[in-house]
Amino acid sequence: MPSVVIGLIWAIAFVVLESVQFVYFGGLFQHVNSFLFGFCVLGLTSAFFIGMAWLRTPEQVRLAFQNLGLLLKVNATAAFAWIAFLGSVQLIEPAIAYTIGAGVMPITAFLLHRFGWPEGEAMRNKTELYGNVIVACAILLLCVITLADLSGFVRGGAGTAILGVAFAIADGVLFTMLLAYCQRMDRSGVGPGAVFGLRFPLYVLTAGLFAFATMTPADLPTAPTLITAIVVGTALIVPPLYALQRAVALIPTMTLSAITATGPFVIFALQIAEGRVAQSGITLFGLCLYFTGAIVAATGAVKATIES
Repeated sequence: MPSVVIGLIWAIAFVVLESVQFVYFGGLFQHVNSFLFGFCVLGLTSAFFIGMAWLRTPEQVRLAFQNLGLLLKVNATAAFAWIAFLGSVQLIEPAIAYTIGAGVMPITAFLLHRFGWPEGEAMRNKTELYGNVIVACAILLLCVITLADLSGFVRGGAGTAILGVAFAIADGVLFTMLLAYCQRMDRSGVGPGAVFGLRFPLYVLTAGLFAFATMTPADLPTAPTLITAIVVGTALIVPPLYALQRAVALIPTMTLSAITATGPFVIFALQIAEGRVAQSGITLFGLCLYFTGAIVAATGAVKATIES
């Protein structure tokens, strides 16, 4: 089988798995405490990756702790990013939460560039600029749709909608900053496996404390429910990251960008199949606007790469 076809399969797998993740988490957190879930799932994930890194490359783990200041920045950013991510999919429509978070990332990368971060990225041509302007318009529209109670789901009133939108925006900003800090950690000699495991401990501790503080005995899920959530949650967190990594190595950036930009539509379709979120035509219009902007921006990015 040609490598390009294999890359397409991995890219599609990433989009499908991540879409299922958003929809599943959105439904799960209506009856399972998100902090308890994060403590269990990411605690196990962190322990596994740190253990594997210690067995295979212990020098990388030691090197990470030698860069303690950077490691703390990675942990703090990851902790807030996960709180924002899990909060957004719990409070507002998953398709909107995903799209706002994803759309904020290139804008944040540009702002980091303006503030002098070496990991930031400038707009390299007008096509990329116009595409991201359209993305920004789509984000604004989806925020207005949610705040005006025109979306398919908000868990509560206006205050909940504001908090959910704020979480989604924060997710995109914080995840972009997390990637920047992880790039610095990688440049210092710490491999991706070690970085992946070592970025969760602070969140695991924070989630455990919040779960203990906010839950009552009546809130505790049954053992089968919790075990199922842990197993499925773990299966929906790690494999998408692996699939994306495989896809990046096998297909062009433009192709990958086009496929991943369809994520909001896959989530929207899964929401319909799930039946928990009401269908909203204006939400679908906002997703289409985002898709248009993402494709235009990706075209400009690829053009700039080829010309450089």
